[in-house]
Parts: sequence; C-alpha cells; structure tokens
Amino acid sequence: MNRLVVPDHFNRNTRRVHSIGPEKTGLVLLRVACDVLGLNDLSSCDVLDVGCGVRFAQTIVNCDVPIRSYAGVDVDEPLIRFLQTEVHDPRFRFAHWDVHNPLYNPQAPRMTRTSTLPVAGDFDVIWLFSVFTHLPPDDADALLAILRRYARRHGRLLFSAFLDPTVATFVEKSPGRPGLHSTYHETFLRSLAERNGWQVLAVYDKDPETKFIQHHFVCAAA
Repeated sequence: MNRLVVPDHFNRNTRRVHSIGPEKTGLVLLRVACDVLGLNDLSSCDVLDVGCGVRFAQTIVNCDVPIRSYAGVDVDEPLIRFLQTEVHDPRFRFAHWDVHNPLYNPQAPRMTRTSTLPVAGDFDVIWLFSVFTHLPPDDADALLAILRRYARRHGRLLFSAFLDPTVATFVEKSPGRPGLHSTYHETFLRSLAERNGWQVLAVYDKDPETKFIQHHFVCAAA
C-alpha cells in the first residue's frame, strides 16, 4: 500500500506536538483509545472521527493499523479534498461538514441539535480529539445530540476536553480568540452528555508525560 504523505500545512497540531511526529502521536492516541474503550484493536470497529484532521488517516495507512472502517469528517474542505484524493483504501471515507467553528470555519452556519453529519450509517466508536476544546456550550450540547444518532446500540463515544475545577461551568480562557481554549467544569460537561442520551462511563486525566492528551470522556449510548 502506498504511503500517505501529508503536506505540513494540513497539520493543525501545536508546534511541540508536531515536532514529535504525527504518526508517533497518532499511535499513542490510538493505543489510548483502545485501552479506555476496552479493545485489543480496532479490527472489528467502524469508527467515526469528527474533526478528523489528517493524523489518524496518516497513522492508520502508514503504520498498517488494523481497523474495519474509518469515516473522517472535518470543517476544513481543502483537507478533506486532499484525503479523498490521496487515500486509496476502501476502508476509508471522508466528508466535509460546512458548519460553524470559530477558529476553522467562522463564516459557516451554526450547528443545531437537529443538524446532520455528512456521512450515512451508524458506528461502534465515535471519537473527537481536540473538538470540544474549541466549542462553546451551545455547540457542545448540539454536537452531543447529533452524535447520539450515529451511535450503535452498544456504541461508545470518546472525546477530549479542557477541564478546570475552578471554573463554575464554562469559560473561554483566550477571550480575544473564541474557541482557542474552551474550558469546562467536569460536572457541567458531564451534564451536557447525559442530557443528550450518553452515559458517562469514565473521565480520564490528561497525560502528564506526553502532555498532548487532554482530559477525555468515555461514554456509552444510553
């Protein structure tokens, strides 16, 4: 299988994380995902990645990671076009979602609880890395409602978030750049998940060693 060579301008990670290498960090995150989801690997899983970027496609293809199928959704249309053109593997599909994001797609329409994703079907695993870290509460609430409709009966949701116990509910820690550092109190974000049909199974601390894995929630479709 041909290697996937990704231009640097499609990599949205911080400079420090990028310096570690997308495939190295991708393998770490995939291992974390399997560990917290109780899986040996992803060979029997249909995975939906919202806010996919390029890291996981690059890692799965270049490192021959077992997975049944992978659907990547992102607001970055050129990035999605690149993946659609360059990934030649029937396990993969990619779709552009033209929805508002204050950092990456500020002119697009805002999502609502009745919005739909640009992919069909349902999934065993839905994950979002560094998505809720850039969402205000109304968008987080809407997205949790949307995602619930794409989970299979025993589906799992994994997402990362900035958590701070000193925050009452939510705060933008970089008010001059909305969406840069959207921070929640764990109880408030947990309540948003639960009101949208998710059972929060666990909340894991950010990794003090690698420092690129934030707090992360694991939820079951309730």
